[in-house]
Amino acid sequence: MAEVYQVRAKSSTQRSPGEPDEVVLKRLLPTYRNDGAYVKAFVDEAKLTVRLRHPNIVRTFRLFKAGPDYLMVQELVPGRTLGFMQELLVKAGAAMPPEAACYIAWCLLKGLDYIHRAKVGEGGGTIVHRDVNPANILLSVAGEVKLTDFGVADVEGVMRGDAGALRGTLPYMSPEQVLGQMVDARSDLYSVGVILWELLANRRLYTADNEAELMHRVRDARAPLLSMLQAELPDYAVQVVRKALFADKARRFQTAAEFIRALEVLARRAGWPLSVEALKPLLGG
Repeated sequence: MAEVYQVRAKSSTQRSPGEPDEVVLKRLLPTYRNDGAYVKAFVDEAKLTVRLRHPNIVRTFRLFKAGPDYLMVQELVPGRTLGFMQELLVKAGAAMPPEAACYIAWCLLKGLDYIHRAKVGEGGGTIVHRDVNPANILLSVAGEVKLTDFGVADVEGVMRGDAGALRGTLPYMSPEQVLGQMVDARSDLYSVGVILWELLANRRLYTADNEAELMHRVRDARAPLLSMLQAELPDYAVQVVRKALFADKARRFQTAAEFIRALEVLARRAGWPLSVEALKPLLGG
């Protein structure tokens, strides 16, 4: 529904406090600017994300209208998406270092812990991202890990799509999400589990020849144990990912903080650094 540009502000440009010279300009596509539902979704996303301030969340500085165009100014993150990095590794036949996978998931969960705890709107609604997938995770050249794209986020009393509407990226949805049921923070945590499984296994978790078959596989949530694919992985890593991927959300990690603690235990036991040092093989350092 939108396109993005890397831009540099003119000296005469009025900017928000803390807004740098180089930013990203996100524009609602012209084909949607007369569609009230798309305009509302775009404006709602900007109004939500402009309130969020966390090192693992891409920052939105402001929303404005120029003629018929709706635009938002966002933080520029020089680097690539996690999805791009995954494709490179798969094509090269190289595996993601497990310490890098653990650190990426840990950073992502830090951002999710922040948004899940945040209360927005007059009623203090809670936020569920609903579209945590590798294309929405940015890895900067400096080793920062940032979550972006809150276009289908669910906020109690503020942003909510039609009941039962399928919004998100199918292979990374939780079983309850693909069934069109109500979702909560545990759905986002399941998505992190899928990403972590894929990074450690160096392959996609849910694939199919058509969308209907893919929906069934996501719904059934039958993830192979990582120990069957990567025998050298620590047992505790296998257990953590297994817990994240239960179809029954009551058996999963209940909060991002709980998932974070499990990854910290894993890193400590395995001797993995929970710092940018873990990404050095990916950053060329």
